[in-house]
Amino acid sequence: YGVSVLYWIDQMAGKKIVQKVKRSAPEFSTLRKSITPGTIAIMLAGRFRGKRCVVVKQLPHNGPLVVSGPFKLNGVPLRRVDSRYIIATSTKVDISSVDVTKVTPETFKRAATEKRVKGEGEFMGDKSKKVAEKEARKTSAAAKGKSPNGGRVSDERRNLQKAVDAGIMAALKKDIVGKEKAGYLKSIFTVKPGDAPHRMQW
Repeated sequence: YGVSVLYWIDQMAGKKIVQKVKRSAPEFSTLRKSITPGTIAIMLAGRFRGKRCVVVKQLPHNGPLVVSGPFKLNGVPLRRVDSRYIIATSTKVDISSVDVTKVTPETFKRAATEKRVKGEGEFMGDKSKKVAEKEARKTSAAAKGKSPNGGRVSDERRNLQKAVDAGIMAALKKDIVGKEKAGYLKSIFTVKPGDAPHRMQW
């Protein structure tokens, strides 16, 4: 009905407090309860499918999740992912001390591409148009799939990746079973013949 309900326990009174959040509020979320910051999840789609990652946060206004491998462990960078394409496991990492305030929707904005100016010659079929089309066909294969910035990551994004991953790695070192969790993050999830994923305990 356009309202999300948040629950938390009042430590002093020992009572459950209910707060209603409007759909237009930044903190509104329909995220399932099994997904919280620090949850180790399994990616189900994309180039990193089958790999495990740590949920960093959810972007405002019920946005996508932000996850990280960390990159040093399994090559999964700081990226957005829809919650429908991950499996949340019961294994968690305490990342409450990790500063994720700089991870915002603007972090993932792509560079704007320059629009080609169309002239009269475009409709008259002049020689310059034919030459341009020929050059475009030659370079289309090489340019296919590349982002406007040529597939390069900005220094700001790289530094943010290092800062977030450093915090996650520090949290793993403090954890009693951090070494086992690091190995768990390195492993790849696969389903073999005869496996029943719907009966697995995550």
